[in-house]
Amino acid sequence: MPRKATIGATRDSAVYRVRIPAELKSEWEAHCEKKGISQHGVIRALMRYVIQDEMPPDVKNWISGQIAGEPDEGPKQRLEVRFTPSEHHEIVARSEAEGCSPQRWVINCVRASLTNQPQFTMEATKALWDSSGQLRAIGRNLNQIAKKLNEGGDQALTTEEIKQLSDYIYSHTELVSDLQDASLSRWKIT
Repeated sequence: MPRKATIGATRDSAVYRVRIPAELKSEWEAHCEKKGISQHGVIRALMRYVIQDEMPPDVKNWISGQIAGEPDEGPKQRLEVRFTPSEHHEIVARSEAEGCSPQRWVINCVRASLTNQPQFTMEATKALWDSSGQLRAIGRNLNQIAKKLNEGGDQALTTEEIKQLSDYIYSHTELVSDLQDASLSRWKIT
C-alpha cells in the first residue's frame, strides 16, 4: 500500500541528483541546520517558486548569473595560425584519422587544453550515446527487479546491492552526458 505523502514526495516522485561544490554543500547543510529546516523541503519549495515565475527581476538576473555552462554566444573570433609543412601534414593526417576537419581537430585540441575536458569526434560521441542508452535500460531493469524484491520476490540479490549498482549506472551516465556536452558545445571558458 502506498504511503501517505507527508513530506511532499510519493513513491512515483522523481529523484534529482545534482553535483555541487563541497563548500556549497557544507554551507547549505549549516544554513538548514541553523534555521531548523529540511534541506529537501526547501529545495522543493525553491523549485516551486522558480516554476511560478513571479520572481522580482533582480532575483531572476541574479539566478541567471549563477547558472554555469551557458553556451558562448555571439560571433566567432577569427585567429590565423600558420603551421610548418610537417605540422600541417600531421594535423591533416590526424584529423582524417579521427573523422573530422583539420579546423575541428585544432579547435578540439585548443578546447581540451583550455578546459581540461576531452573533446570527442561525432563517431565517439554517438558510441557514448549508445552506451548511455543501454546503461539506462539496464538501470530501469534493475529498478524493476528491486521493486519485485521489495514485494517479497526471490532474495538471491539484496535490494541494497541492486540500488548500489543502479546508482553507479546513473552516475556513469551523468558523467558521460557531461563529457558529451563539453565535447559537442562550445561553452564559455571561465
